[in-house]
Amino acid sequence: MIVSATRAGVKTPVSYTTISAADIKKQNAGRHIPAILQTTPSLVSFTEDGLGVGNTFFRIRGTDATRINVTLNGMPLNNPESQEVYWVNLPDLSNTLQSIQIQRGVGTSTNGSGAFGASISLRSGGARTEAYGEASTAVGSYGTYSSSIAAGTGIRKNGLSFDARYSRVLGEGYVRNGTANHSNLYAVLSHYSDKQLLRLSYLKGIQHTGITWEGVSQEQMQDEEYGRRYNPAGEYYDDAGNRRYYENETDNYYSDILQFTLSRELTGDLSLNTGISYNHGYGYYENYRYNRKYSDFGLESQTIGEETYSRTDFIRRKLMENDFYVASVGVDYQKKALKLTLGGLYSFYDGAHYGRLPWIKHTQNIPAGYEWYRNVGRKSEVSIFTKAEYQLTKQLSLFGDLQYRHVTYRFSGMDDDLMELTGDFNYPFFNPKAGLFYKLNEKNSLYASTAVGQREPLRADLKDGIKGGAVNPIRPERMIDYELGYRYSNNGTQLGANLYYMDYHNQMVQTGKLTDIGYKLMENVKESYRAGIELEASVPLWEEKVRVDANATFSRNRISNYTAWFDQYDNQENYAWVGQISKITALQISPIRQMLSALWVLPGSLAKHSI
Repeated sequence: MIVSATRAGVKTPVSYTTISAADIKKQNAGRHIPAILQTTPSLVSFTEDGLGVGNTFFRIRGTDATRINVTLNGMPLNNPESQEVYWVNLPDLSNTLQSIQIQRGVGTSTNGSGAFGASISLRSGGARTEAYGEASTAVGSYGTYSSSIAAGTGIRKNGLSFDARYSRVLGEGYVRNGTANHSNLYAVLSHYSDKQLLRLSYLKGIQHTGITWEGVSQEQMQDEEYGRRYNPAGEYYDDAGNRRYYENETDNYYSDILQFTLSRELTGDLSLNTGISYNHGYGYYENYRYNRKYSDFGLESQTIGEETYSRTDFIRRKLMENDFYVASVGVDYQKKALKLTLGGLYSFYDGAHYGRLPWIKHTQNIPAGYEWYRNVGRKSEVSIFTKAEYQLTKQLSLFGDLQYRHVTYRFSGMDDDLMELTGDFNYPFFNPKAGLFYKLNEKNSLYASTAVGQREPLRADLKDGIKGGAVNPIRPERMIDYELGYRYSNNGTQLGANLYYMDYHNQMVQTGKLTDIGYKLMENVKESYRAGIELEASVPLWEEKVRVDANATFSRNRISNYTAWFDQYDNQENYAWVGQISKITALQISPIRQMLSALWVLPGSLAKHSI
């Protein structure tokens, strides 16, 4: 498969975890990928709805999902503008996967956006040898329900196979309005021959969730009606002063992913992996805006009868639609002590952000579905990389990796606050990596590596910088990642320890301010670092019917020097910028994390249980 070019091997000197299909299935109960990966070292997952079927997020080594590269069968999944994967848009994706590999830190070169916290490689399942059909159902608290049905032909005599799966996930959520109503369709047509595999796959996700991202204060959690389940989304007051909630306060998205991949053995030493993909996305979130100004939407005050209104209630819908095209190629050469990989990618993204008003309480002459802004963005990327592993001696192997990325991004048009938003950016990146792997004996091994990673700013960061949200222009981030690790493997027992030091230049950090939709405003800091130790263990017990997994991460995350700027006003309403300098400041989300889990199989039974 094409993912071989971007995955780490046994002797690759990086810290990584590979999760098999069997382990994915044991942890999957209709939950999204972040909840399934929660036993990965340095990973913290959380969910807005409280159950793991709504909006779900994760961080690795304290870095958020915008800095984590994700690929599906070697093709990038990150949205090029937000550089994030919204897992809720791909419900029940885990049921289609054969394996997941998580490389922590910069990792090896891969396709798509730059990896700062980690890179995650998803591999979809292959065809089965025999025809099959299966169905599954799971139920949980707060109305959580998931079901799926799957069938396949098996590999026929002519080498063809066809597999399909349909899934549905429903839930009411722990918090008010934390509803979920998702559907997923996956279909793949494959052709197998002695030296070649062709695959055409289609993945469709339909997501409908209640808005839960606004957050609550300690005081709001004392709400008489909902208590800790309180959620202010959609709240308004009617003309009689009664508290009401807008029923369609929702987030909705429709995604279509079409992939075609070819894997072919050219000679005994040389193989080719290539593919193309097309991702189409359309979505919107809708909410009730209580007592807002007409001017916020570029409208004049409205006169109804003898009364003129400068404010009223609106139903606001913010939409996005995008097309993402990718072509990639990888060539693997392996002979004797040398393993060499060459890879390249071209991608083009065309997306639009726009807003409409489906309903206005008081309107005189405003057309239905009035559009108050539209901004268009186009982003392209060209990247090439080469990797080499050389077995210098029986114990020692060397690793080298060179990558060049060039990113072009342009956007134009009016933004949601009626400001003109136009920008043209070019980012060339050169990312070298090197390391070594030393095998002490059959059970013990050591590795060390140094890697450079660079990353362009997000659309949101650039637009806030243009509008003056940051004191200085937003710059790309650069990080040098140092890793030193130890692995032990014997009869199913796996132990590991890894030291890391991630040295950042111009890291994007949160300012503490939020936009009106809860996005965290960011700015560059010149020097900062994340350092820590990761410990992990997996031990089978009681004739391998019980397995205990444990990991712990202890980290220190600091900004070397930081200057915060504030507006300061005097009694005459004159103001000035005032700077406050801080040294060795802790980064937000700087976790000390520990995790313990256990899995056991009842004797003489197929039942599996985990904690």
